[in-house]
Amino acid sequence: METGILIRWGAPRPGREKDSLDLFQKSVDYYRGLVADGKLGYFEPFMLGSGDSEIETGFFIIKGEVTQVFELLDDQQHRDLMAQGSVLVEHYRFDMLAVGESIKRSVGDYKRGLSAAGV
Repeated sequence: METGILIRWGAPRPGREKDSLDLFQKSVDYYRGLVADGKLGYFEPFMLGSGDSEIETGFFIIKGEVTQVFELLDDQQHRDLMAQGSVLVEHYRFDMLAVGESIKRSVGDYKRGLSAAGV
């Protein structure tokens, strides 16, 4: 079963603009390398063309088998990139995603929750 990660970020912290661009490129190279090596199923960077760029400037979508994604979460280089992001840019965060068959599972879990709550 697949799962995913959404990594989002806002504007660079003042004085850290160049460092944040370097981190962006390092991250892109790292995650693309994992896909090329078969350690992840999908990676794509996105930059937003509208909205409040202070809060959200761009995001990465990462997908893979559950075991691949949880191995990534424990990988030191990934954890270092996440730590650097939290230092260099505003609103740096990640969320777990339900993707593919996981969506059906999540909907089923919600329906069972409704039934259990008598709704």
